[in-house]
Formats: sequence, C-alpha cells, structure tokens
Amino acid sequence: MDLNFIKATFDRVLSQQDFEGEIPDYKTIENSIALLERMAEVENSSIAVFDLYKKEFLTIRSKFKDQVPVDMDEAQTYGPSYHISLMHPDDAPVVLDTYEKVFAFSFNLPVKEKKDYKTIFNFRIGIQGKYFHFIQQIVTLELTPNGKIWLGLSISDMLPENEKFDKVHRKVINLQNGKCYLFEEEQTESSLKNLTSREIEVLGLVSKGLVSREIADKLFISVNTVNNHRQKILEKIKAANTNEAVTYARNLGLI
Repeated sequence: MDLNFIKATFDRVLSQQDFEGEIPDYKTIENSIALLERMAEVENSSIAVFDLYKKEFLTIRSKFKDQVPVDMDEAQTYGPSYHISLMHPDDAPVVLDTYEKVFAFSFNLPVKEKKDYKTIFNFRIGIQGKYFHFIQQIVTLELTPNGKIWLGLSISDMLPENEKFDKVHRKVINLQNGKCYLFEEEQTESSLKNLTSREIEVLGLVSKGLVSREIADKLFISVNTVNNHRQKILEKIKAANTNEAVTYARNLGLI
C-alpha cells in the first residue's frame, strides 16, 4: 500500500479524538518510558510507545533489525504507517482496518474502561519480497488527566518458522472479563477451523503443567485420547512441541 495513503488514513482516524487544548505532562512518564526501554533490552521482543498527541513514537526498541532493517527516520516521521507499508500486500489493508476500528472503539469507551482492552493481530513484514511472521499486542498505556488516550504500547514478537500463516487473525480482548470484542466472529470462525473446543481445553490444561494422565483424569477420558488430541493440536498449528503450541494459543488469546 502507498505510504502517504496509509499515513492520511491513520491521521484521519487519530483526529477523531480531540484533546481539546489539553497538553500532556511528559515529565510524568519519563520513568515509565525508561523502564520500558530497559525491559526491551532484556526481553526477546520489540517494544514501541506511540504518542497519540504528537502522532509519533516516543521510543522504539527493535530486536529484529537484522531480519527487517527499519529506517528509524522514516519510522519516526510516519509512525505505525511506515511499518504497515512494509507489510505483505495482503496483510497491510487488514492491519490498517484493524487500527481504524480499534481506535474508533477505544476512543468511545468510558474513561474507566479505556485501559481494559488488548488488541492482538499477526502480520507478515519484510524487505525485497522476503517476509517474516510477527504477532503484535497493543494496549493503552497512559491517559491524559481528562481521560483521552495519550500513549499506546505495542509489543511485537517474531514467530518461529513452523508457525507461519497466510492471513491476518485479529482479536480485541477485555482484560477484566476475558471476552472478545469487534472481531469475535472472525476469531470464532478461525478458532473453530483450527482447534476444537476439546483441543483448546486440553491445551489449556497443558499450559498449567498437567501431564497426559492428569488431563485424562480431569476430563474423564483415556490417556490415549489425550495424546491423540495433543498430536492433532501440533499438526493443526504446525508446532514442533507443546511449548510452542501453548505460546501460539496464548498469543492469540485462545487460552
């Protein structure tokens, strides 16, 4: 997609929130930003804080510069629009649509609920036709005293080779009640297509450290049935082992 078109769309969406002359106090967040930057140094994730008031990144710490070289000047000038422009042509329109719908949804929430939601989506991004697969989580980090969404935090992780996908999956989760919003129909369809409710149940118990015998006793099924479920889970999501399967499911909010 054309970068200028993406930027114009992004700016139009951000303009839906009026700060009404309020100027955020940046001194109040200096320690928080420093902590996030330190976290990015030790975690195997890329972390970015986007300022909706200035419409620019306050900080970007990428762990994947070797795989996906990022022009930091372009990223600072165009914000998230720059990263969308590097995405696979099938993914970029969906991701842009995700931002549009999530911002519109978030701006209209009651103030006390504006930090209660997490958006999760995956995408392919790359240079010169070579694409890497990522999953990103976005939350509202800070509000202004008047309740406007000021800072957004995004955390991006590169998926292993055996967790490749061919379309964007997106989900908005309420962190208080675990319910899905906005894209629940898409997510339900995707979840049913990939994993059955029993398989999700088994995977959830695996994530709690239960072995096959314990899962079998808890669900009143045979160990052989549990092992069959575990094998089908690995085959469906193309994971090498259950640890990868648990990570995949958690990232998509399935467990």
